[in-house]
This record gives sequence, C-alpha cells and structure tokens, in this order.
Amino acid sequence: MTAASLRLRSSARQAAVLCMFAAACTVAGAEQILFYNASAGTAAIAAVDEDGSYAYLTSMKGFATGWTHVVGTPGGGLFFYNASTGQGATAKRAGPGKYEYVGEIPGFAKGWTHITAVNDGALLFYNATTGLGATGTLDGNGAYAFVKEIRGFAPGWTKVVGSASGAVLFYNGSDGTAATATVGRRGDYKYVGALSGFSRSWTHIAATGAGGLMFYDAASGSGASATLGAGGNYAYVAEIPGFAKGWTHIVASSGHVLLFYNRNTGLGATATIDRNGAYAFVREINGFAPGWSRIAAY
Repeated sequence: MTAASLRLRSSARQAAVLCMFAAACTVAGAEQILFYNASAGTAAIAAVDEDGSYAYLTSMKGFATGWTHVVGTPGGGLFFYNASTGQGATAKRAGPGKYEYVGEIPGFAKGWTHITAVNDGALLFYNATTGLGATGTLDGNGAYAFVKEIRGFAPGWTKVVGSASGAVLFYNGSDGTAATATVGRRGDYKYVGALSGFSRSWTHIAATGAGGLMFYDAASGSGASATLGAGGNYAYVAEIPGFAKGWTHIVASSGHVLLFYNRNTGLGATATIDRNGAYAFVREINGFAPGWSRIAAY
C-alpha cells in the first residue's frame, strides 16, 4: 500500500481499505491493533501483517475513560483494567476491523502496575510496589478466569514483558538487573533465572512471538536486540544505533513485527525482528492521530 492509502479517513475509503485487507487479516495471519485514548474514550483499529504492512481499518467512540492498561492476546482477546478503581472488562476480535465488547469484570485488586499477555492466552499481573503477582487466562471469546496469586516477586521491576512463546522478561531500570520466567497456557508460572549487566536506560522493551526482543531508549534513540526462547533462555544479539528519539509506544505482534508510535507527533513506523534477533526497518507511517494512550495487538 502507498503512504497515501495509510491516511485515508472517509468512510468510503475506509471500507475500501477494509475490503483490500480482509483476506490478509483472516488468511495470511495479519494481526489487529487497538488504539485507545484514555481521556476521550475513543479508539481505532488497524491491522499489520507479517511483512510490516499497515492498514487503518475503523474508528470507534463510547469507550470508558481511564483504563490504565489495555492488553491483547494472540487469540483475539482484549483485557482492560483501571489501576485506581480495580475495574476490569474484556472484549474480543470479531472479524477484520470489528470489535465486540464482552463484559465488565469487577473486583480486581487496585494498584497492579504491570499486566502482560503471555503464551496463547495467559495474563501475568505484577505490583512493583508490593512484589505481589497473579495469573489469569483470557480466551479468544473474551472469557476471563483467575488462576492463582503468586507471592515472592522482587519489588521494583520497571518492565515486565511477556511473549506469545510463553517466556517473560523482568527488567529493573534502576540497577540494570533482569530475570526470566515462563507462564503456561493455563497460567502456571515458573521462575527461570536472574540476569545482570543490562543498560539502565531502556525506556521500552518489546517481545515478539517469534522470540525477538527489542530494547529502546527514547531519550537517546539507542536500541539493541536479543532473543528470548520459549523456555526463558535469554541471549543478547547486537546494538542497533540510529533510531529516532521520542517513540512513546512500541508494540510487538505475536509474529515478528514491531509497530512504533509517537503520541506527541502522530508519527509511526514498522519493523521486524526475527527469532535470531535480526532487526530490519520496514517503513515510516505518517498521519496517525496524536494522543493515543494505550495500544494493544490482538
């Protein structure tokens, strides 16, 4: 698709893009992306395929405001959470460019600082202040089930990143330490081991389902790649210089695609990182609306 087609906004043109991209969304394994604005309660859906091609699909209104976390699973489930109120909700993918709200889930603990999707449909919850954790499951129909509480996590992890392969990376930007673990499809958690010697400056870490890890520092534009296997085995690959500064979001697909977004400028880009940690830039994408606060692949 041309750069111009990425910026189409009229309903007729949106429909054309949807028709053009529908086969890819359902056949070739393209993944849908939900953009959410916590202040306005608005959202949009796009799709990205495995070569990094991007297509805008539709916009939506009427979302609750204030969701602090929006997490998508590879199976098509979406989980919403408000850390101040403990309120939760789920939704599901209902076809190319289609979103279906499933239901409200009350009674979550307040204060979860990190919620990440792991494996095919597991969710890992973590509180960086208390060290408390928990797991749950979310299927493709948006059905949520609590699994278990997990005590004994170290407090202070600044990033908790899950992969569709089942591996999890914990990272502490204060001291450059890290750890890995695994979470099974049914939410069973297993600690793997501690790591050290990481840079303390990473503002973003994204894990693709293919096993690639992307590290990025928004202040300096520096980056690096690594691999994270399904068993939680970690290996550093290489430094990647020359990134633009200021990306506010980096979202990984369940395959090997990365979507970059700057909520201040509306600029975006796609890239790929494979299971060996090899990074490749794909294309710049202009014309995003600024201000999206949460972005989730599902």
